[in-house]
Amino acid sequence: MEFTGENIIAQGIVIQPTEIEQAAQHLVGQYGWMFIAGLAVLMFQSSIKKLAAGLFVFWGNDYKTDDTVYVDGKPGRIIRVGITKTVFFIYDVIDGQVVGGSKLVIQNEYLGKLKIEKPLCKLDLTRYNGVKKEH
Repeated sequence: MEFTGENIIAQGIVIQPTEIEQAAQHLVGQYGWMFIAGLAVLMFQSSIKKLAAGLFVFWGNDYKTDDTVYVDGKPGRIIRVGITKTVFFIYDVIDGQVVGGSKLVIQNEYLGKLKIEKPLCKLDLTRYNGVKKEH
């Protein structure tokens, strides 16, 4: 490859700088958006994952504000379900009495790592007492 003045000579072919510039503009204009989108996805990968996890919790029907739950075995209440985080109030219970509590803020992407139980409302199961199933 030789540079003679403004022209570039490669394998006996003379290429003018304007041809290179036009080819580059064509590639960037036609495929540049793919490069920029790919770069953006790589740069914001963790943010995209957090947002997706948050949207599943926010729009899902599993947790709602004011639900009574058990978080890792401790009783609590959901204060707010947001797109990025969920806020709980965890009760401190001694001898069946609530003596205090603490606010627990969890990023929605980490909710799957906690054991969250939602107790069922009281059911009347008396009609099943003493009933034997026939085989």
